[in-house]
Amino acid sequence: MRSIKVWLACAAVVLVAAASYGTIPHVLYGKRIAGQVVDADTGSPIAGVHVAFLWESDITPRGFTAHNSRTVCYHAAATTTDLEGRFQIEPWREWSTYGVEPVDPIALVYARNYAPQQLAVRDGSGDERPTNHLGERYALKKFSGSAGERIDAMWGGIANRGCMYGGESQKSLFPMLKAIYEEARSTAQTQSQRNTVRIIAEFAAEAALARDPSGPVDNAPIEAFISENLK
Repeated sequence: MRSIKVWLACAAVVLVAAASYGTIPHVLYGKRIAGQVVDADTGSPIAGVHVAFLWESDITPRGFTAHNSRTVCYHAAATTTDLEGRFQIEPWREWSTYGVEPVDPIALVYARNYAPQQLAVRDGSGDERPTNHLGERYALKKFSGSAGERIDAMWGGIANRGCMYGGESQKSLFPMLKAIYEEARSTAQTQSQRNTVRIIAEFAAEAALARDPSGPVDNAPIEAFISENLK
């Protein structure tokens, strides 16, 4: 009997460790999100705004210390607003082996000539598990600043937030990243700014190709995609 108890205890430890590192399939999901984007000063709806959502969670070795915990993006979904400034993201559900928890996403909002925004989508209850958010309202202010400040705002606020572990879902980010790239390219005035534009192009290509971070390192497809699609 003692040997059976020892075996069960060891098996439990193995299962906990396996779950911690994401080897046991489990369901990740997101709920429906809908809302409207408006001008902060006039309240008028803004059409054609890129609205993206990133579902991110810490990978923590449960049962061990959390010193090696890191945050990964495991799903992305993006759309643009209609003539009334409205948008909707459909619910999703998928099996995964990543050791992450289902949580509500981060919203990224980008429109030309407006200050980009990052917003946490929460219901205020303290529970971060996904829930329906059907009345989101994002108010954008007109951007005022130099070319360098604009490129920094687009890069540091939006374009550098990829979704490397999102698989095929990260492809939905490409239209937004392409729009940012095109604005940044037309805005850049210095070599440093043009270097940032190049990095934005690489992030856009990686999203479009759904690059697997655990796959082989091969920049040839990225270079080919940039040459063909981001001219």
